[in-house]
Amino acid sequence: MKLNVSINNQTKSPVKDSFFVPIVKETLSQSGYGFLAEKNISLSIALVDEKEIRRLNRIYRKIDKVTDVLSFAEYKNTAALKKAVGKDIFLGELIICYDDIKEYAKAQKLDLQKELANVVSHGTLHLLGFDHGKEMFGIQNEVINKKK
Repeated sequence: MKLNVSINNQTKSPVKDSFFVPIVKETLSQSGYGFLAEKNISLSIALVDEKEIRRLNRIYRKIDKVTDVLSFAEYKNTAALKKAVGKDIFLGELIICYDDIKEYAKAQKLDLQKELANVVSHGTLHLLGFDHGKEMFGIQNEVINKKK
């Protein structure tokens, strides 16, 4: 599988672009979606501030509050993704609020890098069509436990 992750950091977040690719790659690997193995996978990640993610959350989810991640999947569900024709697959876009993740990690006494990895993995799984549940959270745990 060839992976291309485009990063658009609209904030002063210190996270380097290179942080994201291994997390996405490991999430894809753990997902059990072997049908993607011969594909060229791409997705984009935008890092935005609290004001912007709140605005997007209000528009798209009708929830007027800050959130850590929003996932905008290109495919309606896993079945649609499996039917995708061609070698190039664009999964969608993750919108991430680093400041929200940082505040949450501090409040919960969590390692910031692991929490950020958790959020990126979570969003990537939504792009693949996963819904909240034991399987999804299990994959996330596998990914963050491999994060050093």
